[in-house]
Amino acid sequence: MRSASSNRSNYRRGRSRHNERLSEDKPANLKLRNPHAILAALSARPEDFIEIRIARSSDHSGSWLEVIQVAEKAGISVEVGGVDSQSSQGRSYVGEAEVKARESLSITDMFANPKMGDVWLGLDGVQDSRNIGAIARTAQFFGVRGIVLTRDRTAPITSISHDVAAGGLELLKISQPPNLSKALSEVRSMGVWIVGTAEDAEENLESLKPDRPWLILLGNEEKGLRRLTRDACDLMVSIPSDNQFVSSLNVSVAAGITISTLKL
Repeated sequence: MRSASSNRSNYRRGRSRHNERLSEDKPANLKLRNPHAILAALSARPEDFIEIRIARSSDHSGSWLEVIQVAEKAGISVEVGGVDSQSSQGRSYVGEAEVKARESLSITDMFANPKMGDVWLGLDGVQDSRNIGAIARTAQFFGVRGIVLTRDRTAPITSISHDVAAGGLELLKISQPPNLSKALSEVRSMGVWIVGTAEDAEENLESLKPDRPWLILLGNEEKGLRRLTRDACDLMVSIPSDNQFVSSLNVSVAAGITISTLKL
């Protein structure tokens, strides 16, 4: 028979693991250092800001001056001289904003009322936070309706992603379902067609037409789309190349080419 102290110890360990899971599920606050990303966030969701810190009073010019003015109008605290202007990588920066991470939409909300010519993006295993930011910036530029990222395999959206996106991640709808296969099944049931991208696909990208709602899937930087993801696609396409030495593109570049084919 276990002692009461042993039961309490097990209870504490169980509570600790439970709290760790809760902490993992709740994304950490972002620290944005690109003034354009900060201005976009101020416009889209000022209620999510915690504080803005500027390194020196002499930096009150250009975009940072606009950040201060917009923040003060919104009643957001701006601390001057409250940030070390040297990052851990040795790079200098003017200031930063601490802001809550955006919440994920459900697949149902993301793909509501699909229309001919609508485009969404899905990332299956993209690992570079900068690639995610660059893709989001391109997606916002072309009017993509939203972006789906798999929690189990794709890198999370980080502060770096937001800075690289330069505002693209503030207005773009985001959904992070726990299981991509189930999400894709739901997407298809809502009347959206799914196209996967792969360098070995026989169908040419130019065969795509904006004659239906599309979800474009892009895979991991090295391995591409998973087999189950490919199996869920209505169509697989490749970007044609005549170069025998360079057979593939950076995933963010491939995203831009694929989106523009459907949106232009």
